[in-house]
Amino acid sequence: MGGKSSAIWSASKIVAVTKASTPLPGGTCRGLLVGTAGTANVTDADGNASDSVPLQAGYNPLQLTHVRTGGTATDIWALY
Repeated sequence: MGGKSSAIWSASKIVAVTKASTPLPGGTCRGLLVGTAGTANVTDADGNASDSVPLQAGYNPLQLTHVRTGGTATDIWALY
């Protein structure tokens, strides 16, 4: 699903995220489901890298290509 999406329907696929410098395996995600709130180092769909982005437990509507190493949020799932 590369690139940005303006679609508003629910996710059809969920994939466990491993924090890494490599892109998410399914391409740009529709959002993140987070088990334990904290921060994350991410890259958005436009290629902008941000560190220590706060994530709440539950749904985070962020279109991301990477969840990089670091941050305190855990049990993170990418929604596609």
